[in-house]
Amino acid sequence: MKKVIVFILMFLLVTGCANSRGKKVSIVPMLDKRYKAMQSIPCHAGLFIEPSLRHFNQEEWQTSMIVGIHHYVFPIGEPLARSIEEMTKMVFDKVTILNELPNRELIEKTGLDVVLTVQLKESELDLIVEESAWRAIGKHYLSIQASLSGKNLNKIFEDEFIAEGKNLDLIDFETEGGWWKTAGPKYGPAVEDSIEKIVFKLAQRLIASREQIETDIP
Repeated sequence: MKKVIVFILMFLLVTGCANSRGKKVSIVPMLDKRYKAMQSIPCHAGLFIEPSLRHFNQEEWQTSMIVGIHHYVFPIGEPLARSIEEMTKMVFDKVTILNELPNRELIEKTGLDVVLTVQLKESELDLIVEESAWRAIGKHYLSIQASLSGKNLNKIFEDEFIAEGKNLDLIDFETEGGWWKTAGPKYGPAVEDSIEKIVFKLAQRLIASREQIETDIP
């Protein structure tokens, strides 16, 4: 009878967790301090980030004897898009955020010199709990596709950028992991790490294209 009761309780717990909206994970990436040392490119850039990237959320489930049962929601798209916007405004003298993929008429109307488009390629989370070591490791594999074009839609570059973020979270032995069971391990910093790395890689690629960009501007 006890086994039946335990099974019913576990079933209700798992079902309730799966049907809930999940715990929203805090993701607040920082801009790299090295941006301040970069000399901005004197041109007007248009930035189009695909809606599928902007609104991308990733859900993950986790079950562990130490951690318990958790349903996480990682709002990756919003902080990633915001970081790209902030970086772009530091790399270029003037930036216009575009709500649609521009054509030549729109480029001419808004006076754009270049257009940067960004889309999400892949996002993979690896949430690890090492019970013997009482620690949790979060890994985030992120890739984006970015394309920079001149005002005549001539391609300056089109590249894929890849980054891996990682974070280690150790249990507080005084609480014996009690807070893990309510809030879960801190996996958000792993996503912050990947976003910071990938946005900096994109910034480096833009700066490396400076000469070609300036050549394209009449």
